[in-house]
Amino acid sequence: MKKLSALVGFLSFFFVGTVAAEESELSYSNVAVSYYDGDILDVGADGFGIRGSIGFASSWFASLEYNAGELEGVDLDLDEIALDIGYHWGIGAKTDLVASIGYSRIELDVDVNNLQFLSGSASGYDLNFGVRGKPVDQFEYGVFVTYYNGGDFNSDFQLLGEARYHFSAPISAGVRYRNNDDFDYWGVDVRYDF
Repeated sequence: MKKLSALVGFLSFFFVGTVAAEESELSYSNVAVSYYDGDILDVGADGFGIRGSIGFASSWFASLEYNAGELEGVDLDLDEIALDIGYHWGIGAKTDLVASIGYSRIELDVDVNNLQFLSGSASGYDLNFGVRGKPVDQFEYGVFVTYYNGGDFNSDFQLLGEARYHFSAPISAGVRYRNNDDFDYWGVDVRYDF
């Protein structure tokens, strides 16, 4: 609990101290579709996802992400939804620090011989902190650390990294990597900024 209080205090310090923040060129209003492939609990998994974000009030944004996947060799469906609200502050014309807090829910269904064998869900909150940058017009990157806790989640840290190539001002393609104790996967996506 002390670590969580320290993290919330640290993020609050930055929220309050953003009056002189520089406006960056990064977009926080977009929609993306993705495909991912990797391992969940050391079993091969793949799936699809959609996510969107909308920027408002200069430096705030809200995002919603939904992922649906299956494990190889098992009739197992995994659905994940995450809703976050966050704040970004420019530390340069091409770089932002980003922090958000949100709600996550994971649902799991296992069928055996077309009969539901197991069904369950877990939910809780997440805290995210990271950096986004666009050093040149065509290239964008992001590196984030996420902390899950509360509700049904055990305390857990997750790493997320992404690299993105912009074909034009609104259209880009990206590669994403997510990792924690339970899963490890790569994803590709197409994003439209508006």
